[in-house]
Amino acid sequence: MADAPQTLPVAVVGGGLAGLAAAGYLARGGRPTVVYERATEPGGRAVTHDVEGFRMNLGPHALYRGGEAMEVLRDFGLAPQGAVPPAGGAHAIDGGVKHTLPAGLVSLVTTGLLPLSAKLEAARFLAALGRLDARPLDGTPLVDGIASLVRHPAAQAFVHAVVRLTSYADDPEHASAGASIAQLQRAFAGAVMYLDGGWQQLVDGLRRAAEAAGARIVTGARVVAVEHDASVRAVRLADDSRIAVAGVVLAVPPAEAAGLLDGAARAEVAAWADAMRPIRAACLEVGLASLPRPRSLFALGIDRPLYLSVHSATARLAPAGRALVHVAKYLRPGAAQDAKADERELEGVLDLVQPGWRSVLATRRYLPAMTVAHAVVTAAAGRRAGRPGPAVPAVRGCWVAGDWVGTEGMLADASLASARRAARLALTVPPARAAA
Repeated sequence: MADAPQTLPVAVVGGGLAGLAAAGYLARGGRPTVVYERATEPGGRAVTHDVEGFRMNLGPHALYRGGEAMEVLRDFGLAPQGAVPPAGGAHAIDGGVKHTLPAGLVSLVTTGLLPLSAKLEAARFLAALGRLDARPLDGTPLVDGIASLVRHPAAQAFVHAVVRLTSYADDPEHASAGASIAQLQRAFAGAVMYLDGGWQQLVDGLRRAAEAAGARIVTGARVVAVEHDASVRAVRLADDSRIAVAGVVLAVPPAEAAGLLDGAARAEVAAWADAMRPIRAACLEVGLASLPRPRSLFALGIDRPLYLSVHSATARLAPAGRALVHVAKYLRPGAAQDAKADERELEGVLDLVQPGWRSVLATRRYLPAMTVAHAVVTAAAGRRAGRPGPAVPAVRGCWVAGDWVGTEGMLADASLASARRAARLALTVPPARAAA
């Protein structure tokens, strides 16, 4: 008696957070699932490196407690371990001068950052933020949206700074005001977490969940093409092996996804990629033997797109008695960059907030142009509804996932929400069996 034909697997290309989550949902849905990750370990931009005992993410990472990412993590029984950073010890940097960053009514009244009239406008804006319907501003550029809500230039600069903080983006002429303000509302409503041990705990948790459900994760395996006609047929690897598949989830950057496809599908995804404005940041991470100013834990640039946070003051990320500090500059999409000048500017932020840091420096790492997310949510696209996917219309059985996909959330929230949606769509397609 001949063996029954085997059910073809669904291939997931990319083992970052989106790929691991998609694999977990597919496997829990009963589909044979294989993740192909070209690196030696999964995780993508969510990996955490141990650098002389300091747990360094690729740039400053924060998990929104009220976002879609937490929903997905809970689906897999994961409860991230970490804490909410304190509101105190925060500074605003304007014109090279350090002020108290307003974190409430008292600090707003007492800070020297804003003149009285700007304080009143900022206070009114923050008080009304939770009730504000941002949707009418979806198609409005952020710079115009903020100007319609706040008139005083100093108050506008303050609002721009906190929006940069929550969206990680410095693109006010193109970013959707509606989407950006909605992200700010999410941050104020639910706060964020810094994670013990870094974001590696999310990578490890999602990997365990996917493998426990039956997914297979293959590392050091680079997919070079998706073979398809009107439907997906197979994936081809760099070693020339060909694996017949029932479908594929491309959990990779948009240009890479386009390059794996052919014909109309390639043109379609390439057009998506060409229309996107990636979010990048210059990131300086320093491990210190001690913290020169233990009460100075956070700083936000007002006139410059700068950020500093002592993540180890909140989460377990450094050896006992030591400190891990993240400093970043939000880069303007499309603008020319001087990486050395950016590094000096980030060192200057440390000089201002943590003077004496050089004498206690244990280790450092500089990432001159780290990709934060692959797409600003633009006003031209009309908020998140303008993002493509997860389905690739030109070819059946092909889906995409990542921070550039779908209608839900931003950043990691978008990555994990799109993975959930892609997997659910894939599970609606009847299983395919190998030819006898």
